[in-house]
Amino acid sequence: MLNQSDTNIEAVSTLILNQGFDVAFLVPTETAMGKSIMDAHGSVRSFLKRNNIHDYETQPQGPKEYLNVNFITAGEVYVRKVSLYRPETKEGDPRIWIYGLKKLANPWNLIALIYTAGELYAVNCSNNSDLTRALDHVIPKPVSSISSTASELLLKLKAISQRGMIPSMRQGDTGVGMTLETLLGIEANSNRAPDYHGIELKASRVKKGARRKNKNQLFSKTPNWKLSPVGSAENLVMTRGYVDQDDQYALRHTVSGEKPNSLGLYLDIDYTNNYLRQMFTDTNISDFNPKHDMTWLVGDLRKALQKKHSETFWVKALHNNDRHNEAFHYVEVEHTSNPYIDKLETLLETGLITMDYTLHLKESGKARDHGYLFKLKANSIESLFPKPLIYDLTE
Repeated sequence: MLNQSDTNIEAVSTLILNQGFDVAFLVPTETAMGKSIMDAHGSVRSFLKRNNIHDYETQPQGPKEYLNVNFITAGEVYVRKVSLYRPETKEGDPRIWIYGLKKLANPWNLIALIYTAGELYAVNCSNNSDLTRALDHVIPKPVSSISSTASELLLKLKAISQRGMIPSMRQGDTGVGMTLETLLGIEANSNRAPDYHGIELKASRVKKGARRKNKNQLFSKTPNWKLSPVGSAENLVMTRGYVDQDDQYALRHTVSGEKPNSLGLYLDIDYTNNYLRQMFTDTNISDFNPKHDMTWLVGDLRKALQKKHSETFWVKALHNNDRHNEAFHYVEVEHTSNPYIDKLETLLETGLITMDYTLHLKESGKARDHGYLFKLKANSIESLFPKPLIYDLTE
């Protein structure tokens, strides 16, 4: 239902999450507006539960519960009552309604629910010419401070930066990171633990004066094969893949929760079982029976995110535009810590975190992969972390 909103949910998600808020979204249909009731879908239920606002799982069918919400417009804040209940009919599917919504929104508007500083807020994102100004009514979260280990690493990076352009020690995409790690005395290994005494290092190429355009790779996580109907990487490539230009069976594609990709693959959160699922729908027909291919446990993804990025230096390097004789000047660091683990489902659902397949079949018929890569969209650091500290290494 969210993808039927009249407003770009990815852009709105980025704006709200980048300010450090936890958020869930509602999109009232014409039927919902007429009946004054909306489904409390999985992401809304999860949002209310993790913020200790309301737990539908413990609510009996029948009686309603109420709370207040601050409904924000560009110039006003209205206090409105919200009803939460499970009807006595059938399975008692959770329902939610904001009183007076018909005067504040139209069908298919995008309504953001935000919780911070002990208060619940609602914002009509489709009817706000200046959403940033509207969000000024919400108290921002504090920024993190720098650790002693981070101070030590920062001094070393500044010393490396003073050397100017440094020839790459490896050709290819991994040269920028491998060169930096070598300069810091970090030995290459397959250990997935953070690189420098608990701090993860992520280096990327940028052009002078440009913002980061590439996605930020967060971590790699293999699916839970026992819970994945496809059963194996080989079956996945043969079922959903294609023959590439090298005449190999391959599956190299980005998969998002926002919408199906060109292969009909998309991500879906199963809130009942706490799964992230990769689904398939035939985009050439009206496919009302999508197929479930792959499964990750959301709990496993959260653990991987926390382990990998409890503290991270995202290092930017200018390069000389010569991929055969490449050289780097490491010039800036975005320093993040304490990721918003509870936002992971929202980021997956809205397409701000995507997953890349990097698979092909070898001559033996066995699958070769370069990881199941979970990535954060460009310029969305503040969607996942408190406001980063920025260090200019050239100063």
